[in-house]
Amino acid sequence: MMTDPSPSQDAALVDHHGYCIHLSPSGPDWIALVSRPDRQPTLILAPERVTVLAMACEWIDRQLASDRSPQ
Repeated sequence: MMTDPSPSQDAALVDHHGYCIHLSPSGPDWIALVSRPDRQPTLILAPERVTVLAMACEWIDRQLASDRSPQ
């Protein structure tokens, strides 16, 4: 489940299925740094906060689905 402890439009830390999503504005865009202790961080860029958060959550969900699929 996704939780967003800060409803403000400033930088935020969001947890989604054990991954940390660090959201921060960068000029006209938003950056999401997706990290997990056993994985290399991933950077996602989008023009709006809600869009970059949705893209980060979708990326995490795809990673979890591929981890569950047989190799």
